[in-house]
Amino acid sequence: MNKKLNAFLRILTIAAALAAVAFAFLLKGKMDVALTKTKWAQTDLEVNPTKVVQDYDARMTSLSTLPVLLDAKRKSITELELAKKDLQADVADKKTKIEGLTATNATLEGERAELTRKRDELAAQLTDSNSKKDGAVAELATAKEELVKATEKAAGMFTKEQVAESETKATKAEEKSELIRAKYAALHGKVSLAMDNNPAPFGFPRDPLGEAPKPGDAPVANVAAAVEAATDTILTNILALDEKSGIVAFSVGEANGIKEKAVFDVKIAGKRVGKVQISSVKGALSYGLLQPDKELDLGAISKAGAVSLSPSTKLASN
Repeated sequence: MNKKLNAFLRILTIAAALAAVAFAFLLKGKMDVALTKTKWAQTDLEVNPTKVVQDYDARMTSLSTLPVLLDAKRKSITELELAKKDLQADVADKKTKIEGLTATNATLEGERAELTRKRDELAAQLTDSNSKKDGAVAELATAKEELVKATEKAAGMFTKEQVAESETKATKAEEKSELIRAKYAALHGKVSLAMDNNPAPFGFPRDPLGEAPKPGDAPVANVAAAVEAATDTILTNILALDEKSGIVAFSVGEANGIKEKAVFDVKIAGKRVGKVQISSVKGALSYGLLQPDKELDLGAISKAGAVSLSPSTKLASN
């Protein structure tokens, strides 16, 4: 009996030893697998910040902190996702703004092109205006030279004293002519009355300067000496004035109906300040000689930029 028991115990001991060996082998295999799969924990600073080589127990202990790390990571991921959405919205907003700025830039480019075209057009107009200005300056210089020549020529022809003397003589001659015509008319009336109201006694006309009237004709009007005169008042600018000789240049000429030897009353604001006789006429330029009379005001004429020329039929001196 004891032998059988001893044999059973031996067998049981051997079986227990084999089971222990098998368990140990299986446990070692599982530990190797666990150590292999958790090898990353050796280099992960969040799990193993000290970089110390950990055995199985230490490693398993450190891995117990993973839920906390995972929760932190999940929270960080959630925050990053929200930040990503905000960034995406910001990117979309900036994209919209960029598209608006691109459209505005295209509009501005079109406006710049239009302004460049207008600038070039205005530059061309400015060049043309400068050319016309240079032409006008040259024409004015030529007109001034002609005026100086005409002034010198007129100054060499006569003086104010000579003009005044000539006008005095002309006035006296006109007065004598009117007196003679009045006496002739009185004599003609007496003879006509003596001859039974014959309008042309002995063939002499009523007006000594006219033709003999026919019976029933109206009396002949008195005719003054022929002087060229314009028909309308003309507004003109004074281009130049030589107060010494009385020669003046106007900005009107043939195109305005001005003729040589025409006589005008010179007026400023409706007030007569002198009289002028035209001596030379061109297209848009004329020269005249101011006549010496009691109303002549050279100071007012020289200061005036523009004057009115009113037709005058009064005889002018030559």
